[in-house]
Amino acid sequence: MKKYITYSLTVALAIICGTGAWAQEDTLSMDVTFTGTQELFLKNAAKQQAWPKIKESVVEIPSIKYTLIPNKQQVSIQPKLIEPAKVLVESKLTKLYKGHVRAGFGLYTTPLLDLHYMDGRSRNGVWGVNYYHLSSAGGVALEDSIPDSFSTNSVRLWGRKFLKKHAIEGAFEWDRDVVNYYGFDPYLNWDADISDTKQRFNNIQGDLQLISYHRDSSQVNYHGGIKFRNFRDLDDGVENNVDVRTHLRTTKGTETYHGDISINYNDYTFTNLNDSTEGNQDQVLIQVAPQIQTRIGNFMVNVGAGIWIDAQSERPFHFYPLAEASYSLLDDLFIPYVGVQGRVEQNTYRSITDDNPFVLNDIEIKNTNRRLELFGGIRGTLSSTTSFNARLSTTRFEDYMYFVNDSTYSPGSRFFALYDDLTVFNLRGEVSINNGEKLHMQLRGDYFLYSTDEEEHPWYQPTTRVTVTTSYNLVDKLVLNLDIFTEGQRKAKSLVQHQDGTLESDGSYTVDLKGYADVNLGVEYRYSKRLSAWVRFNNMFAARYQQWSPYNVQRFNAMLGASYSF
Repeated sequence: MKKYITYSLTVALAIICGTGAWAQEDTLSMDVTFTGTQELFLKNAAKQQAWPKIKESVVEIPSIKYTLIPNKQQVSIQPKLIEPAKVLVESKLTKLYKGHVRAGFGLYTTPLLDLHYMDGRSRNGVWGVNYYHLSSAGGVALEDSIPDSFSTNSVRLWGRKFLKKHAIEGAFEWDRDVVNYYGFDPYLNWDADISDTKQRFNNIQGDLQLISYHRDSSQVNYHGGIKFRNFRDLDDGVENNVDVRTHLRTTKGTETYHGDISINYNDYTFTNLNDSTEGNQDQVLIQVAPQIQTRIGNFMVNVGAGIWIDAQSERPFHFYPLAEASYSLLDDLFIPYVGVQGRVEQNTYRSITDDNPFVLNDIEIKNTNRRLELFGGIRGTLSSTTSFNARLSTTRFEDYMYFVNDSTYSPGSRFFALYDDLTVFNLRGEVSINNGEKLHMQLRGDYFLYSTDEEEHPWYQPTTRVTVTTSYNLVDKLVLNLDIFTEGQRKAKSLVQHQDGTLESDGSYTVDLKGYADVNLGVEYRYSKRLSAWVRFNNMFAARYQQWSPYNVQRFNAMLGASYSF
């Protein structure tokens, strides 16, 4: 080992010196020898004598045992009754007040009273009574000395008795209407007698009905009844009417069979104005109208026939096809339809005076034959609250009734009946909005084209008619009602000289009646569910028009009133 170290140092010095000499180009050389006594030794490594072993991953979990100390608990059982569950199938009925009264007073000395009373809800039956009064001092005649007041009174008693699968209904009604014949020009008819212008109509009627309620649709359900009416006026005109009718309905498979059967007898006695003798007109009208309705998918068809017997007419037997077909598109969103129908429309002295109370009681009464009506259109829904109907129709009438001013028995203030054939083309559009209790609106517009047979014009028939009825509820306290009634230009026929009339070749006068718009507004404030106050404005824009020539209507009328439920 000593030699090895000495040799190494010698070689290292030699290299160092040689390197420097080469770099400096120096030839000096030297030998150095080191000696020593250092001892070098290596220690033995301390190693652990351990070998790898395989350890299992399963760990044994010692089992734990629990010992329960027995302790029996004494339990006493006390059963309790469980109340029956209440299942709400229908929403709770709102409180029903037995009585309701509505009273008001307006311009032209116009009182109003409308009273209703009933006995409430019952499973056995129900009854009620209603009284209505409306009168006015008038104020619309062409001369203040001419009486023009009117009044309407009505009393109705009704009742309904529920049986197991039937119901019996009955009613008794009395009506009393008073009018004055103020429709004449006192300057053109200066010698007219104005001491006897009053007319009073009294009507007493009663009816009894039987209705079935079979749940099984294959059984025949029926609704039948009998009605009697006695109607009379101050001029000794008396009309008695008996009407018996029934409606039958049953379902077999996909077909529904239904039909109407009716017999009506009308007897009218009056005093002839020519010779003061007693006159009489009676009618017997019988109807049988069976029909079948079926639905195949979205297609629905109703087919039947109407058989009418008008015993006193020149052609007593009438046969009409009754048919309608419709198809549902997009789940009743649009429903196009087309159909044909006809019927006999009965005219009585009561129905005529309801339409025009200024007629002569010595009047010819004929039934109107709606011989053929063709119609078609499309109806449907625009939204969940809005529905519509667009309709085209053409109708042929026989013995259509017109009213003409009389000149023989009155100064033009009374009318007689004139009959003629008439064809009417009608274009109609309807929109209805029903948004719960918030908004109700109905809009209907009609356009008419006429074709007469013998008469020059369709007297008193308008070219256009628009009706708007609206009810809007504001925050459950304030309710607004708006009604608009408009009619286009009409023409009237008069046998009396008229200052605005055109003299015709037959000696009659043709009078042009302007179109009009009658706007009515009502405002009701509901103080509570039982008490409210209201105000009503009729003919707000004071439109001057005549429904019957030359009878003026009240131009503007305001009425204030209140309603109370008890």
